[in-house]
Amino acid sequence: MMAAMALALPAVAMAGDQRAETYPKGEASLLRELNGRVAGQPVSCIDSRTVMDAWVVERTAILYRMRDGTVYVNRPSQGADGLARDSVRGATGYQTLCERFGVGMFSTGGKGVRGSTAVRLGAFTPYMRP
Repeated sequence: MMAAMALALPAVAMAGDQRAETYPKGEASLLRELNGRVAGQPVSCIDSRTVMDAWVVERTAILYRMRDGTVYVNRPSQGADGLARDSVRGATGYQTLCERFGVGMFSTGGKGVRGSTAVRLGAFTPYMRP
């Protein structure tokens, strides 16, 4: 299992991305979340009106599940270290989420907002079922 995970991690990690070395637990969680999906060409923006669900892989990425089943992975270019599993995205007022946008993330902690962080979004990589 660990050998298969080690071989698959480079497929998930972006070229030149050192996050697999700095937070391997997050990369392993991301691999499980994508569960056999195949990466497509990254895009700069997604339509937030078609997002069905969004969740965070701790210190690694924000995932957006679209109406058509595609999951877009966004690895923030800044602030990823502040992402927590219980983070929720604050209201942005944008109909489109784009690379380089700043987004507020709030950790709920079960009793209101426990903390917050800001991230600068990276490119959105679509992952589809083969």
